[in-house]
Amino acid sequence: TPVSGLSDAGSMRFSGAGAYYIVSDHWAAILDSIADLKAHFDREEDIRLVTTLPEASRYQDASNDGLGSRDMKHALLLYGCPRPNSGADILTSLPPRPVVDRYISRFFSRVDLVATSAAHGPTFLREYEMFWTDPEGTPIMWLGLLFSMMCLALLASDSSDASPGVETYQQQTHQIGLYRLRVVQCLVLGEYTNPSPYVLETMHNYVYIEFIMRSDAYEDIWFLHGLTVSLARRMGYHRDPRHFPHISPLQGEMRRRLWSTVLLSDILISGQMGMPCMICDEQYDTTEPRNLNDADLNDDTKELPAGRPETEITTTLGLIARRRLLTVLSTISTLTAAVKPHSYKETLRIDAALNEAEASLPQPLRMRSMAASVMDTAQTIISRIFLRHLYYKGQIMLHRGYLFLQSELSPPDTIAIEPYAYSRQICVNASLGCLELQDILDKEACPGGQLHTMRWRVTSILNHHFLTATMILCSLLYRRQTLGREEDILAALRRSRMIWMRRSAISCEAKKAAETVSIVLARAGEGRGAIFGSSEEQVVPDFLPLSVAMGDDSVSPFGIEHISSYMDGPSGGTYFVTTYHSPTNEAPYILLTAFQLTYGHLMPGKSPHFLDMLLNLLESSLTATNLYLVGFNNIEW
Repeated sequence: TPVSGLSDAGSMRFSGAGAYYIVSDHWAAILDSIADLKAHFDREEDIRLVTTLPEASRYQDASNDGLGSRDMKHALLLYGCPRPNSGADILTSLPPRPVVDRYISRFFSRVDLVATSAAHGPTFLREYEMFWTDPEGTPIMWLGLLFSMMCLALLASDSSDASPGVETYQQQTHQIGLYRLRVVQCLVLGEYTNPSPYVLETMHNYVYIEFIMRSDAYEDIWFLHGLTVSLARRMGYHRDPRHFPHISPLQGEMRRRLWSTVLLSDILISGQMGMPCMICDEQYDTTEPRNLNDADLNDDTKELPAGRPETEITTTLGLIARRRLLTVLSTISTLTAAVKPHSYKETLRIDAALNEAEASLPQPLRMRSMAASVMDTAQTIISRIFLRHLYYKGQIMLHRGYLFLQSELSPPDTIAIEPYAYSRQICVNASLGCLELQDILDKEACPGGQLHTMRWRVTSILNHHFLTATMILCSLLYRRQTLGREEDILAALRRSRMIWMRRSAISCEAKKAAETVSIVLARAGEGRGAIFGSSEEQVVPDFLPLSVAMGDDSVSPFGIEHISSYMDGPSGGTYFVTTYHSPTNEAPYILLTAFQLTYGHLMPGKSPHFLDMLLNLLESSLTATNLYLVGFNNIEW
């Protein structure tokens, strides 16, 4: 029997920028479901649209060479770039071979998410040697593949990887932009809609480049992914190579690898944009690749060898593990995106399939504590975390719809009773688990951490799932329906809020998450110390407020009068101070959200000017105040 009241209509968002639809399990839709917070952020969006500079002035420094700020903002393949006269023009951007050698080595050793399927190592090495003997005679699409590898290698670089002549951050950023431009030019010159050799690999690498360069969800990437899916289907990657005897074992296995990577992108990118997947289960029969190293295959292979034991880490083990979870996640996406309701029995059936897929993961890639991983490589550890986060993602997608759904057999004031108590518990546990992974990554990606060299893998996709978990826990706390896990939820939100605050300078989504958590914690009666947790976690920005640029008197969604002030800092930072006054509380409180962006990083420190500014504000406007600081501590009051 279909579940009555289980709605997956999603959320429609209208603004001056246009109309947007997102599915119901997207974090923004969960935020919209809390009417008070939705009204709060709608009001902020109206202010942002009014104060946003016109396009012309925002990009007045943009050049037309494909490397200006406007070109870095948009996906070049969709909006156009300068067209070179020939492949020879593109070759002028190629650095000396020793530098390229290092880039290619770094690509295959670090960018495993795409390197495994982008090229067969021994085959590429042979083609690479041929390229250096006759660069001008190289197919333009292979050249695009080479530039995409170099660009991704730079994006995955550490400061200690700097090559001679690429010593500064600015130089490296310029080279990333240049190589990205060359990839797009190769795609255009090679007429990327034609199913030629290397085109799908180059196209997929290019989408990954655009993806890594963004801190937040970006709709252009979803459209680019649509081109990739269409190209893969046009080239028959959705059908298993066993149907076509003329495809060699090596070619067939590489096609399986690449299709698995396209499936991964579909689940992650579509989910991040709040859209259903583009690929449905019934539309493909390509099987998972075998557990083989690249050395196990070559052009002379007549029969595909048996896979190695899954206790052995190979080139494809991580891809195989991801594929097993993705198969179920695709089913979940199709189920939750369906416009017709489904039965709870079907939900439980797919839940069992998800648990079975998780249990089938190869032993070397099963989740372990960081203490138990001290002998493992950073790449292995990040693979485990990524797989666990996919598992949590599936659980949340499948069970979130039942979180506040009342059974027709249940009294309206009871939430943790059958038949949906299982789904609620799974959803809460998965959300808490997601934020635990966020905390691990935040700590271990720091200098000296076990994952410092892989910190570039903490992308907007991972942050999207952490956002979803954050919004679910905020929703539970806001509704005061914490299923007996209030202390766990509060602790998780305190830790997560500090992480979001540190990312707020480079991510609009992180800023919104930090503000949401702060408001919910404040509404829950959290004091200053409780919001921040231990003093070790706190960040104190160093800044000098210059002036109050704008004030806005209004009534908050909680029925609380508030004034929002925007303060300018000397380094271009903007600081937000909101004063709330509750009718039920004689003492107003200040919710202060402030940060400073300097060269793309938060700059911690202390400043007496901050205290002077705040004390002056309190003295001039308030007689009694409860103070909630978002992002600050260690200030002597």
